[in-house]
Amino acid sequence: MKNRMVLMLTLAAIVFVGCVNEKEDKSPVDGGVADVAYISLQVKTEKNEARSSGENAGMNESDLKTLYLITFDETEKVVGIPKTTEYYTKIENAASKPDAIKISAASEKLLVIANPGDKLLDVIENINDRTTFSTINAAVKEVTMAEITDKVDAIAKGFTMINSGNESGKQAGDKITDPLISLVGKIQVVSKDLKEENAIEEAEKEGNRVDVKIERLASKVELKLKGDNNDNVVVEPTGATFTFKNWTLDVVNSTFYPFAEKTLLTVIHSSGGSYVSNFYTKDPNFTDATGIVNASVNQTTYEPELVAPYSWMAAANGIYCIENTMNDNAQIFENATRVVIKGIYYPENHVGTGDWFSFAGKTYANFDDLKAAYNASDAGPNLKAACEAMYSSIRSYADKHSDVNLSGTSFKTLETSDLAQVKNGGEVLKNGKTPVIQWYQEGLCYYYYEIRHDNDTDEHMAFGKYGVVRNNWYKLTLGLVKGPGTPWFPDIDNPGPGDPDPDDPIDTSTGYLGITVEVAPWIIWENEIDI
Repeated sequence: MKNRMVLMLTLAAIVFVGCVNEKEDKSPVDGGVADVAYISLQVKTEKNEARSSGENAGMNESDLKTLYLITFDETEKVVGIPKTTEYYTKIENAASKPDAIKISAASEKLLVIANPGDKLLDVIENINDRTTFSTINAAVKEVTMAEITDKVDAIAKGFTMINSGNESGKQAGDKITDPLISLVGKIQVVSKDLKEENAIEEAEKEGNRVDVKIERLASKVELKLKGDNNDNVVVEPTGATFTFKNWTLDVVNSTFYPFAEKTLLTVIHSSGGSYVSNFYTKDPNFTDATGIVNASVNQTTYEPELVAPYSWMAAANGIYCIENTMNDNAQIFENATRVVIKGIYYPENHVGTGDWFSFAGKTYANFDDLKAAYNASDAGPNLKAACEAMYSSIRSYADKHSDVNLSGTSFKTLETSDLAQVKNGGEVLKNGKTPVIQWYQEGLCYYYYEIRHDNDTDEHMAFGKYGVVRNNWYKLTLGLVKGPGTPWFPDIDNPGPGDPDPDDPIDTSTGYLGITVEVAPWIIWENEIDI
């Protein structure tokens, strides 16, 4: 299931230097790649100037801990480093002045990977003279979510980053299919006319450095309340009340490729910086139908079991996820990364405490009102059947939990004290798509919002409309609550009455959240959402 919000990192000019690990060995790289050449890099990661408003305290989300450089020939086959057994160069401990880096004179293209996790690093360390860029990209498919999200409160290893690709000269609809950087005209080859010390000196000149733009593979999602205060969230209808509790991320991707094909969209990117156009990546996992995970509900405790490492969070916390994108005709509920919001909602003219109930569009302020409607002479058969089904569900729950002792033996004899023994009452009553009494226990409601990447388009199910994209930061602001949500967690594998089916197009749903989305650098997408 995939709908994702993407965060975008703009690259702040950082020049790297480094301790270059080149292990001299008795069995050097040989053949036609043995000629020595040098290059010097200038790596840009464009730090976010609005750091205080969104980046996690105590950490720099643009930190470059370790860089790995891999060069390729014109056929995109890896080229080794002359007079060593290495097929990559490692740079760490960035300093103030960039050193020249030894490469093969046969090198024509460059890949830079920053801060790889253990599995991606394992791929890098197993490169050999038969490796191509496509095999490196595909080999990382088994890398897990933790590789690029890590702990959301302590990114010790830094975010995994990779070349962002060359956007220059391209227009809306054009694709970036290759992230590799051309080295043509930048290599200083050691020869009888250019001694090694002179090649190093030439490589380190300002105009000869290779400019590298890199971007995070992760996306970032943040949810806050309008004005950071419940009083600034509009609640409908007039007289109804809503209290925000917390939120989580659901339906997320768990695997990634270092590079995914980009399509440039029609709008200018809101962040500016290194990006000119808004873009949408093509997630290879979607074709393979792998990598998408979602929360579910435990059928004994009726508690939602969230996707690790996500938990219920307060506003305005930000979290990281792997990009999750899809074609326009695949933008359905089971595919889109989404935010799930938990809140307390009471209808208009309600006292604002305790349980309330709903059936067939009619609300009941408390259990006594629901029982009175059941006992009324004009109660319809549907209401009576739904109330009797409510008792059956509660009876079944009591049978599973030895500490629940019901005093009633039918709906007519149920008491409020019986209901108080049931946890997650809304979930307990759900029975697939069958209409049921909606039990808002202590006013508890769930809402969901599929993240929109291109918030400027109103075209139905347009390409790039929904999804989270790498290096984009989705700042969601809850501004409007249009009514009650559902009393059960929105489990896409087990929808309740009124819930969309997993394969329904997202755009056919009636929204009940008002959310504003902004995407910037990172890239921030700000959306105000209505629920």
